[in-house]
Amino acid sequence: MTGTPDGRWVKIAGATLIVLASLVVLRPFLVPAAWAAILAFASWPLYTRIERGVRGRTGLSALLMTVFMVLVVVVPAVLVSLALAAELQSAFASFKAWIAGGPSAAVAALREIPWVGRRAVAQIESLQANPSAMEQWMLARTGLIVGVVASTLGDLGRLVIDLVLTLLTLFVFYRTGDGLVAQIQSAARRLAGERGDVVLRTLGETVRAVMYGTLATALAQALLVTLGTWVAGLGSPVLLGALTGLLALTPVGTPLVYVPASAWLMLQGRVVAGLLLLGWGVLVVSMVDNVIRSWFLHGAARVPFLLGFFGVLGGLLAFGPIGLFLGPITMALLLTLWRDWTRAETTTGVTT
Repeated sequence: MTGTPDGRWVKIAGATLIVLASLVVLRPFLVPAAWAAILAFASWPLYTRIERGVRGRTGLSALLMTVFMVLVVVVPAVLVSLALAAELQSAFASFKAWIAGGPSAAVAALREIPWVGRRAVAQIESLQANPSAMEQWMLARTGLIVGVVASTLGDLGRLVIDLVLTLLTLFVFYRTGDGLVAQIQSAARRLAGERGDVVLRTLGETVRAVMYGTLATALAQALLVTLGTWVAGLGSPVLLGALTGLLALTPVGTPLVYVPASAWLMLQGRVVAGLLLLGWGVLVVSMVDNVIRSWFLHGAARVPFLLGFFGVLGGLLAFGPIGLFLGPITMALLLTLWRDWTRAETTTGVTT
């Protein structure tokens, strides 16, 4: 019976139902599991060294690695979040004081700009005359940020639960990683035959290169912008640096931070500081992107700009914040498979 076409279709239908039911059950835990998988995959070489250092005691090495990830990832994220909250309040207060105090230098510079400058001056003067309108104007234009912050605070309990689930899953991934890798390799061999190991190794190198390159670039650019804005005397350097790190993960890029910051300095009459910050951004902050990514992606799949752009935006729309990583990784995997397949087809065509 099982060898007949009807029997095969029954097996396929049963397997499909099992997979769909499992996805429904596991859906609330997919995001924490995805974060845990990303962290485990990125840090696996370090985990193997720790495991060798404790003489193969898997449970102990998994616990030590999980604690290490908490100290390296979770604690700094909490500290940066607290600093951001404080600097957001400081930045808002500074802007209110700047408006109320009469930004004469900025108004004088704006008056020289035709069309747009006069309208901007009129807007500033109306805000000076009515402080309550200024607050409403600020809230209306920061509604998205306020909404995100309010939503985040409202879901704080859910975030804590997701964090605990991520750390628990990460510990399990570390402890059972060798068995999971063996099962994935076995599945790859069944799907791709003898070339399964080669394809899987290539995909692993590509994923790790994309992750390391993206994170290292974002961290480096965030630190550089923080340093540059601090030296230039701008308020809230941590806030600007954190915003730079977030934008560095997207194709939009860091100029959206250092260009307006330079213009702000110039509007305040600090032309030299604004030009120096602009030069720092163009010659150092933006150039470090090419240096770091090229170093990490050497020998790995180089994702074209358009494909990477679609990967980031599509990942954000499909998966939320974790899509910043899943999107580009998916595009890199797709590109690697495509190049491997076309290379194999070309080789086959030449040999025949």
